Amino acid sequence: MFKLFSKTDLKLSFWKWFSKREYEFYTGFEDNKEEYMAEISRRLHELDENLTYEIGTVNADGQREFIISADGIADSFETVEMLCGKAPVYSNWIIIPFRPRMNSDSIQIDMGDVSLSYEDIYFSYESNGQVLDLNVYIRNYDQNDGCYQFAYFILLDSLIGEYDAVSKIGNTRFELLTAIHKSRALPFVKLRGIVDGLIV
Repeated sequence: MFKLFSKTDLKLSFWKWFSKREYEFYTGFEDNKEEYMAEISRRLHELDENLTYEIGTVNADGQREFIISADGIADSFETVEMLCGKAPVYSNWIIIPFRPRMNSDSIQIDMGDVSLSYEDIYFSYESNGQVLDLNVYIRNYDQNDGCYQFAYFILLDSLIGEYDAVSKIGNTRFELLTAIHKSRALPFVKLRGIVDGLIV
């Protein structure tokens, strides 16, 4: 007879497994990165195939960040929230739900032949007070090269955080940045303040 496990049981099972290995992961991550990343990914995908994660270097307090992400997919947000909500407190780890904002006004992503930074992006928007629809203007944008949009969404997560990027941004339309756009549109970093002004 098969035993049915609830979502809560599975999440607790993940942390039980992680707790047994957390010191190993903490001390040996750089030396065994590919092996450990594959193993953690497999365990997370047992909960939700959309889950992804990032593990940081050891910070000044002697801890690593373990960021668990829904990879920008709203249907998996609940899984991330429930999983992180069940996490134990670790002395070696900080468990963070969703990709957080980066405390920087200048970040660059290099992907293939595409190099994209905050300074390469401008935008205009329409708002209903809760969600923004964006027109995004990107320097050297080529609609046939998917790296531009992929790099943009990574920068968006870095600027406003994954949760706000999904919950507060509606439709997005991409165009090549021109001199006219640059004179009339807003620099990308201004998006952070506009998002923070929306009704929660």
